[in-house]
Amino acid sequence: MNSSAIQSGHLSRLAVVYVRQSTPLQVEHHPESRFRQYQLTDRARAFGWPVQRCLVIDDDLGISGAQSSNRPGYQRLISMVALREVGIVFGLEVSRLARNCLDWYQLLELAAAFNVLIGDEDGLYDPADFNDRLLLGLKGTFSEIERYQITARMQRGRLNKAKRGEYAKPVPIGYAYDPFTGQLQLSPDQAVRHAVEQIVHLFTQLGSMRGVLLCLNRESLQLPHRIRRRGLGTQIVWRRPSYEVVYQVLTNPIYAGVYCYGRRATRHDPLTHARHVERRSRDEWDVFLPEHHPGYLSLDQWEANMARLKNHLWTLPTSQGAPREGAALLQGLVWCQQCGKRMRVRYSNGAAYYSCDYAHRRFGEPICGWASAKRVDGLVENLVLGVIDAGTVDLALAYDERQREEDARLDRQWRQQLQRLEYECELAQRRYELVDPSNRLVAQTLETAWNERLAELEAARAEDRRRQHHTPPMSTPEQIREVLGQLRRGWFADEFDVQSKKELLRCVIDQVRLTTKGKVVRAEVVWQGGARSELDVPKYVGASTEAYHRVFELAKTHTDAEIADALNAQGFQKPWSARRVMDFRVSNAIPSGLTASPTMRLPETAYISSSEAAERLGVDQSRIQTWFRWGVLSGKQDAVQRQLWISWSDDVERRLCGTSPIDAGMVSVKRLCAQERKPAGEILAWAHAHGHEILRIRRGTSFRFYIVPGETDPEHRLSGQEDVVH
Repeated sequence: MNSSAIQSGHLSRLAVVYVRQSTPLQVEHHPESRFRQYQLTDRARAFGWPVQRCLVIDDDLGISGAQSSNRPGYQRLISMVALREVGIVFGLEVSRLARNCLDWYQLLELAAAFNVLIGDEDGLYDPADFNDRLLLGLKGTFSEIERYQITARMQRGRLNKAKRGEYAKPVPIGYAYDPFTGQLQLSPDQAVRHAVEQIVHLFTQLGSMRGVLLCLNRESLQLPHRIRRRGLGTQIVWRRPSYEVVYQVLTNPIYAGVYCYGRRATRHDPLTHARHVERRSRDEWDVFLPEHHPGYLSLDQWEANMARLKNHLWTLPTSQGAPREGAALLQGLVWCQQCGKRMRVRYSNGAAYYSCDYAHRRFGEPICGWASAKRVDGLVENLVLGVIDAGTVDLALAYDERQREEDARLDRQWRQQLQRLEYECELAQRRYELVDPSNRLVAQTLETAWNERLAELEAARAEDRRRQHHTPPMSTPEQIREVLGQLRRGWFADEFDVQSKKELLRCVIDQVRLTTKGKVVRAEVVWQGGARSELDVPKYVGASTEAYHRVFELAKTHTDAEIADALNAQGFQKPWSARRVMDFRVSNAIPSGLTASPTMRLPETAYISSSEAAERLGVDQSRIQTWFRWGVLSGKQDAVQRQLWISWSDDVERRLCGTSPIDAGMVSVKRLCAQERKPAGEILAWAHAHGHEILRIRRGTSFRFYIVPGETDPEHRLSGQEDVVH
């Protein structure tokens, strides 16, 4: 179109020259394109616009034209067009104004609506004219195609080079490119390498990123950070540990010797003009080259770490989640055995419960199951502490050896940190000594920097002395055995914090599966390695967890009265009586070896009732009670249940069943009664008290008692061979 399209209304408004180059590199090294764009002001003056109404907008130098949200100059141009302040817009070509059809057609719509012309090196165009609009639209489409081709060409070139592992990317801390060969290698700074190795080692030991961060802060260690300064390249600075650095070291596959490309995809939202970076799954990565360069850990270790971190995510239904605050020790480990869902921790009046309420929350169905966290945790604690035996001493010694290695690692890192601070202090001193002392403006600044380095060095040395002073001595095997012997007492005496207990239980337990059966909750403990154990958890306790454990153990071989005496002697809260112990056992379904209830009776016990003993020996129950008084049978008398319990074993059955043969060393009890003129009960009691063996032997249709002299009491030898009918 010729200059006849320019009218007086156009000349009365501004002529805007829009100047843009795509990258800062083009601005710095390709000034000719910029000069050509500035020369469009001469073209505006040639068409009749005075210098006062020629405006140059060059706010977008070094910014890509792929979008308009990040270009303040373009947004300013659009605003001026909409305010009817612009008569013509000059651009070197369409690609300078926009490389996006969405932005380009927006400009055309506004220009057509407000009678604004568009000019370039080829001519003038009126967006309100159909033919000009068609031509401008084609130019905008070609500009977008050109941008796509340029971008695709660069991306394909990068991808092709990345497939060979030769595309150089910014590397994280701990790595550097060889200046001669260009190969990726470990950082030449030993302190940086050891810091990265320490992070990897601590995560292997602790299993938690937050645990690594707290350990580094507790030891007052610093971590390297890479900062980029324009014109100065990159620089390593040492700062206090941060979560970002620990996370990058543990999740970046480059530390496992893997070269990867395409881990993230970038998406631009045309509505919000926001740039979204999305992580892609491992099978969607464009390049994955293991063993590409030296690593700080193996690929298997990195994958195990990633699986461990994934297991700490509470949002995943199959993950245990990281140990968090709260009284529930098995948080994240408890699963419902009925529906297979993970049970969540809920609190009611300050008490924690494991609840399977997924279907209840989503579909309104009844709660699948629940259990008191205090009771389940208590029984599992008791089970875990019970598996600690003499073999644990060897494991503790191995752990003690690993602790020695860990302390050596920390000492090495501290020595390197002190060495680095000493170097920085000496460097600041040399800089101060090289300056002219009379130049106080410079000397004072260098002196201040020197003093700051000295203060940092002295603070680090003081912290190192404090660490050395508070380092506990290494444990001996005897000390470890003593600690293990007192582990149960220390565990229940709250010498361990809740977080430590959770982490210890996670080391040995994989899952705890719960299901409700009557008054008890059946807990199936799945150990690390696949072994399984089953526990019955009571729904109603009414006492401390430790008291429950104590009653549970004592009930196997003690009467209720004996249990009450033991609890009172150990100082448990509230005075215990035999009646209270019995009620406690019944309400919590604690099985006992000394109970007449068939449902509460242990299947295998060392005691049987007097009626059972009478049935086995073929006598009446009163005879069993008489023999108990004489000492022929041993057992326990339960005053609350008024029940006699006989200690039964294979030896008792052998002595009293009547099948033993008679030999010359036996002495008849009836003969002794006649000889000593004493009743049989007194003779049998005397024989039991002095350790002689009492036998009941069948003779014809009756049974007789015989005494076998014991070897331990030579002063009371017995003699006589005659049979006496009992």
